[in-house]
Amino acid sequence: MIIKRFILSVIITYLFLSLLLSFSIGYTIDWIPEATLAQKIKGYAFEGFTRFNFIKVLIAVGVGTLYILLYLKLRSPSSSKR
Repeated sequence: MIIKRFILSVIITYLFLSLLLSFSIGYTIDWIPEATLAQKIKGYAFEGFTRFNFIKVLIAVGVGTLYILLYLKLRSPSSSKR
């Protein structure tokens, strides 16, 4: 159960970071007037999911670990006795 929560939190964090990078300014297809909307969407999605992937994985694993530690601390029986 804890592994599922960890994996889910890592995936959600990675997707959130990728979404933020997908809407970054400065992508070169912005300056091409002949680019269609589908080409722009494909370009933004590809750039968002592939740019800085190692850093995003490290951040996502760190957030997942913190989430699991907080979950275990709040769920422990000793904290409910207070």
